[in-house]
Amino acid sequence: MIAANKFIKLIYLIAFTFLFTTWCYAVEVRGKASESVDKTWNKKKTIEAIERARVKACRNAFDNYIRDPEKMPESKRMIFESIQDQIYNNLGEYMTCTHIVSEPDLSNKDDKKKIKDTKKVTVVVRANIDETRLDIEIKKSSKIFASDTSEKSKLAMIFFSRTVAAQRQFDERVTDVEKTTTGVEINEEESESGVSSMTTETNVSETGGSTLKKADVTEYIVDDNDTAKLEAGMKEIFTKARFEPVSGGRQVRKNWRKLKGEIIKSLESGGGIPEEVRWEIEDILMEKNVSYVVFAYFDVGVPEQDAATGNQIVNAALTVAEITRLGDSDPVSLGTISGVQMRGQGSSNDIAKSNAINLVSKKTAQKLVALINSKGIN
Repeated sequence: MIAANKFIKLIYLIAFTFLFTTWCYAVEVRGKASESVDKTWNKKKTIEAIERARVKACRNAFDNYIRDPEKMPESKRMIFESIQDQIYNNLGEYMTCTHIVSEPDLSNKDDKKKIKDTKKVTVVVRANIDETRLDIEIKKSSKIFASDTSEKSKLAMIFFSRTVAAQRQFDERVTDVEKTTTGVEINEEESESGVSSMTTETNVSETGGSTLKKADVTEYIVDDNDTAKLEAGMKEIFTKARFEPVSGGRQVRKNWRKLKGEIIKSLESGGGIPEEVRWEIEDILMEKNVSYVVFAYFDVGVPEQDAATGNQIVNAALTVAEITRLGDSDPVSLGTISGVQMRGQGSSNDIAKSNAINLVSKKTAQKLVALINSKGIN
């Protein structure tokens, strides 16, 4: 009981202290917990049970955050698990849990009756997770963060952003088939005057066919300005994670124009980054003592208007990103990620697009950093 009260007081203290410094970085989650009560009604013990349920509900809210793959990807969770005792023992430093969504009101007859009938009390809370503070602890546990400044790992960025330039749609081609079958039936009858015959001809028609739909062809345009914005957003995250991000194009130098042209040609025709081009780039980067390389391309949508606000909306999505570890031997792929989608808003198309690109680039970089850290390498 005393420990529970101390925990609740600590949560409230942390909430007040960090209200203005961490509020904009908080992620909201809900938690729920129940606590059993004695069969015989006792108001004091019921209040104590409610307080215990509050503590459990706050813990449950944090657990829900950890279990959510969108908020805590598997690669990031693997590092968290190595420090989870430290986090749970100081949970008040990483979350605020002051908002009670629902709990029994002991002055309400219906609530009291429900408690007596169910022999339990249930509390629902709304908590705010300080994601920034939690991420700092996770990064500090990675080998990259622990390395000396002189030992920072070089990470080359090969990124491209493309938008839809045109889309060709093809009409359906329909093929009709008609099959006709003719049958002849002869009937003979014997009569006093002799044998007579009657011929019956029957025509049977069958119709059918098939429809062929040719796939639409989408043409893209690669935008160097958008690509530069992607690099800026991802570079910020990589730097904070104690990497040394470098431009892949600058590292490749004299070969870059040819290799970049081949990549753009493939991307604008709806393809990806050609494998042969990647191999050539990796060989050059290994000679430059680059530790990692990330190949990624993003699709940026066309602007739409938000009916509610009148602002412009642009969606940006990571199509695919692969991070490869380079070394003395053959390069080793550490994994790929995809499906990161973010929406940007703004008073103009350019502002909305810039916001979308900034959001998707940073989210992608965070997932890539977590992927590297989960491997326990530097």
